[in-house]
Amino acid sequence: MDEVLRQLASKGNFSFSYSPDAIDVRSRVSLNATNQTVREILIVLFDGSVTFKERRRYIILHKAAEVARKQPESFILNGYVLDEATGEKLPQVSIYEPGTLTSTVSNEFGYYRIKLPAQPGPLRLEVRKEEYARKSVAVVARKDTYLSITLVPDTVKPLATPGFRLATRVDTVRPKVEIPVVVVSKTLDTDSIQPIQRKEKQPVTLERSLQIIRDGLVFAFSTASQAIHTENISDTLYRPFQASLLPFIGTNHQLSGNVINDVSLNFGAGYSMGVRMFELGGVLNVVRQDVTGFQAAGAVNVVGRNVKGFQMAGAVNLVINRFDGFQASGGINLVGSDVLGVQMSPGLNLIGGNLHGAQITSGVNIAAGEVYGYQISGGLNYAGIVRRGHQIGLVNVADSSATTPFGYFSYVRQNGYRRLEFTTDETNFGNVTFKTGVRKFYNIFTFGTSAFVPGKPIMSVGYGVGTAANLGRGWMFNVDLTGHRLAVQKKFFKEPWAWQFRLAPAFEKKIGSRLALSVGPTLNLMLSPYSGLLDGTRTGLEPFWIGGKPTGTRDVYAWVGFQAGLRICNRTL
Repeated sequence: MDEVLRQLASKGNFSFSYSPDAIDVRSRVSLNATNQTVREILIVLFDGSVTFKERRRYIILHKAAEVARKQPESFILNGYVLDEATGEKLPQVSIYEPGTLTSTVSNEFGYYRIKLPAQPGPLRLEVRKEEYARKSVAVVARKDTYLSITLVPDTVKPLATPGFRLATRVDTVRPKVEIPVVVVSKTLDTDSIQPIQRKEKQPVTLERSLQIIRDGLVFAFSTASQAIHTENISDTLYRPFQASLLPFIGTNHQLSGNVINDVSLNFGAGYSMGVRMFELGGVLNVVRQDVTGFQAAGAVNVVGRNVKGFQMAGAVNLVINRFDGFQASGGINLVGSDVLGVQMSPGLNLIGGNLHGAQITSGVNIAAGEVYGYQISGGLNYAGIVRRGHQIGLVNVADSSATTPFGYFSYVRQNGYRRLEFTTDETNFGNVTFKTGVRKFYNIFTFGTSAFVPGKPIMSVGYGVGTAANLGRGWMFNVDLTGHRLAVQKKFFKEPWAWQFRLAPAFEKKIGSRLALSVGPTLNLMLSPYSGLLDGTRTGLEPFWIGGKPTGTRDVYAWVGFQAGLRICNRTL
């Protein structure tokens, strides 16, 4: 025996450490080993009577009876995973026991080691690797055993599991470089040269962008073993309850990404395949597939497929596909597909599909698809197509809208109402006015001046709303209500305020595809401490005063005036 150990140590460039009392080195042995590992040789040599472990360049041998004086609570299976056809040792193979969720991954040499409980009842190992057929191995003996496993290549690849899968982490220490094969042509036929067909870049969709964010969060908290299990294992495991501190520290162990739980409690961060009833996370919840019921996190919820129920997060909710229920966050809600329900946040609600419900925020609402409900915002609402409901916000933007948006500024690209007007009236010689929204309700922004003419305000700025009716044959009738701040003296910000409020009905007649003339009376109310305003001596157009001209003896004046001008119209209206 001592000569065999000496030769093994010499060939392997290491040393054995053992007690002569524990190992009978004078015994005679016969051994024939070719292209085998030291581990395999020692298992055959001692036949389980000796245990061994590695420490740096030493292999320490112990008599088995010295380490097993009582019935063990657990035992160890170890061995190699091999390709049955070629005998090649297979790295990154997932091996797990479904009852206890104990798992391991074979190393770069194909070696695995798994510790199992010596409990009564059936035990089996499930062995999984991409591009290989599944294998189930029954565990009969409840003792430390050397067990090699062979796998058969799978000629029929199964369909990809729904949800998301993590890419296996790359070995950056020893990267594998693929050497390209270059074929050199001896002659160059210029007639056969074809222009390079450049592949068009695929558009970066919202769903793809959310997947990138999700994968980054998962990699930040998961381990390499979990990533390998996710690639290899397509089985779905169920547990009624799980608790975790981190994705790799919990009752589901390294298989957390392959387990669907009824109830999940994550004190720090949790990672699972699905949740059926309830999930609570102190910081982060990550679910590969679906969530049904209630999900809450102190910071972030990430769901790889669909959510049905209630979702709440301190900062961000991220759902890759569809959301059905109520979603609330302290910062941002992101859904890659449709929302059937309510989104509520102070910052951003973003939907990549259709909205059937409501978005409520003090910041920004975005629905890239169709809206069948309400967008309510203190900032911006954006929608692709508004079918039903309304946009209500400071700024409303839509590609097209079948309903009326309400806000300070509304813009509908395809079927909206827009006018750029150049007008004159008894207050200002010239006005520039922009109207935007829809025909039933639009916003008005206006600026006017009389170029420092005595008896006239220097300039005015105004805002208002209006509505218009299509009379047919190029005729349209509109009614505008506007309020104007008048600058009567040159010291605009220091002078007493003068206000003008105007109700202006007008007829519009198209004189071209995008040009129209407008004219109509106006009913005006002025709040001003000044006298002599709008005397009309320079234009010959005298307003019809109601109750007398401005004399400076009172602050409120009313009159009937006029407005006429040229309008540049959008093509649709």
